Amino acid sequence: MDMLNKVFDFYQQHDLDKPSPLFDLLSDAFYFAKNRDGHFVYANRLLFEHFDLDDPSDVIGKTDYDFFRFDIADQMHQDDLKVMNEGMTINNKLELVQDGKGDVHWFITSKLALKNKAGDIIGVEGFTRDARRSQSSFEPYNVFRHCISYLQQNYMNSISIEELAKLSCMSLSTFERRFKRQFAITPNQYVKRLRIHKACELLMAGYSIQHVTMACGFCDQSYFTREFRVSMGMTPRKYQLKSRT
Repeated sequence: MDMLNKVFDFYQQHDLDKPSPLFDLLSDAFYFAKNRDGHFVYANRLLFEHFDLDDPSDVIGKTDYDFFRFDIADQMHQDDLKVMNEGMTINNKLELVQDGKGDVHWFITSKLALKNKAGDIIGVEGFTRDARRSQSSFEPYNVFRHCISYLQQNYMNSISIEELAKLSCMSLSTFERRFKRQFAITPNQYVKRLRIHKACELLMAGYSIQHVTMACGFCDQSYFTREFRVSMGMTPRKYQLKSRT
């Protein structure tokens, strides 16, 4: 039996009921389940539609690395290992994730261990919500939506935090305090993270480091290289080479 068939039989092998068909009716949440090797064993309709696939079975047997940049997939995999090996529950983790059009958006993810009837951990399951689909229930995004939209369109330019505060109808001090409390990073750190994400996309597309530096709003190549290394754990050149392997 090949890997794909083994994954299809995952629930039968572990004497588990398959997830409720109600999950396919969710309009603002992706439900997923993965085995201990990181292969998807279940995905609801919204998830496979997000990846523009024809059928849910197109997700089965694949991993995060088949759908996301390697650095994003690396972080997802590390979170899965913490859940499975350390018994950690991840609740409403805010993540910047790139979509199929190259844009970066907030996603909110919760994960916990998937256990069989004997209590053994056999994988991980969870929900991921696109903040844009959940604006009414996700108050932080709702409050800062104009600010975030502005940043996504103007990250390559000089960003005034005072202007961001005005977009959010707050004083500067209130804006900075509430932004950090809600997103666990400062507005400047958010801008930097957004620029690094876009830089990753351009590097993977084969653009020169000099071009990426200017296109993403960094003042010079030396500063870009330093900030990229701090954020990604490697130089832009090494990242570019790794993305080709």
